[in-house]
Amino acid sequence: MADTAIDWTDRMPPLRVRAAAAARVGLTLAEYDAKVATGEKWCTGCKAWHQRDAFASDASRTDGLAARCREFVNRKGRSDYVAKERPALGRRRVEARDGDEKQARHRVNYLVDAGLLPRPNTLPCTDCGHVWQPGERRHEYDHHLGYAPEHHEQVEAVCTTCHHAREDSRRAS
Repeated sequence: MADTAIDWTDRMPPLRVRAAAAARVGLTLAEYDAKVATGEKWCTGCKAWHQRDAFASDASRTDGLAARCREFVNRKGRSDYVAKERPALGRRRVEARDGDEKQARHRVNYLVDAGLLPRPNTLPCTDCGHVWQPGERRHEYDHHLGYAPEHHEQVEAVCTTCHHAREDSRRAS
């Protein structure tokens, strides 16, 4: 009976298959068999030997494991990543209105919720350097350049005390 993929799942592949694999990685057949016997597998991506648990499962392959290790696949995915354009506000893009405080605040809240701006409590106060701790005054974003459409997303994290002082000084002028 001829060797098939089903026949070799529980035993070593035929000699000719192992010899070809050893030649591809630059080892003798004995060295290759020793590596496989210790539970190692050759990664075709990073061209190195790794333990078998470093590979994802792949039912379409004879040994049931992917040809490339998880580390290589993840590293390649990160290097090939191209950031997409930032999502628009809601389902449709709404043009920024001049002087619309409510729209500007909503835009900043959306950016925080989407993870495009950090939460203000994670940043120190721009004015006094206060670092937020649970139970202390919270931090907020301040539209320090005003509410013109081009400044809706330009904010600074400040503590509530400094934010009130900024608001008072803006009202006074």
